[in-house]
Amino acid sequence: MLSAQLGHKFADRIIGLHITLPTPLDVFTGGAVDPADYSAAEEGWAERSQNFFREESGYFQLQCTRPQTVAYALEDSPVGLCAWLVEKRRSWSDCGGKVETRFSKDDLLTTVMIYWLTRSYGTSARYYYEAAHRPWQPAHPRMPVVEAPTGVAVFLKEVVLQPQRWAERYYNLKRWQVFPSGGHFAPMEEPDVMIRELREFFRPLRR
Repeated sequence: MLSAQLGHKFADRIIGLHITLPTPLDVFTGGAVDPADYSAAEEGWAERSQNFFREESGYFQLQCTRPQTVAYALEDSPVGLCAWLVEKRRSWSDCGGKVETRFSKDDLLTTVMIYWLTRSYGTSARYYYEAAHRPWQPAHPRMPVVEAPTGVAVFLKEVVLQPQRWAERYYNLKRWQVFPSGGHFAPMEEPDVMIRELREFFRPLRR
């Protein structure tokens, strides 16, 4: 969302924008995608997204309303912090419930330690509260909302899958690629795919 906001507000200074989870910039205050935008080729995508908000969004509600309270608990307990972070990697990645098929113990512990040693959980959770209580303000009324040239890599085990038809209206869409493997943490799950995708998207823009 931070990258998309740069592509919205400062499109004249952005060479290109590449994302793996296109989302309305006003999603924290009710912005949503029209289910009618899903094509026949995207069958099941809307249901996957709805299931995420139904079954996996407890963290979202908590961080939007009481981020500081849970921060005290997670910054006091390394076991609690580890459980909170690793559960997301197990549930949101393309690991089939076996988290170490996608992330090594070193990967997981490094992520936990970055949060633990810097006491960063509270600030990361606070973003949700601020986004929910300080609504996004458009910098302009034009369409597409994000005018910077945009590439999207869709990984089919991502937690939310948005329709291409919507993305073509919302972004200055230049590239749309769908990959069968990979989830919410695609750069760690499919690093070779991501490197190749970034190079292919930005190469013509460099010219």
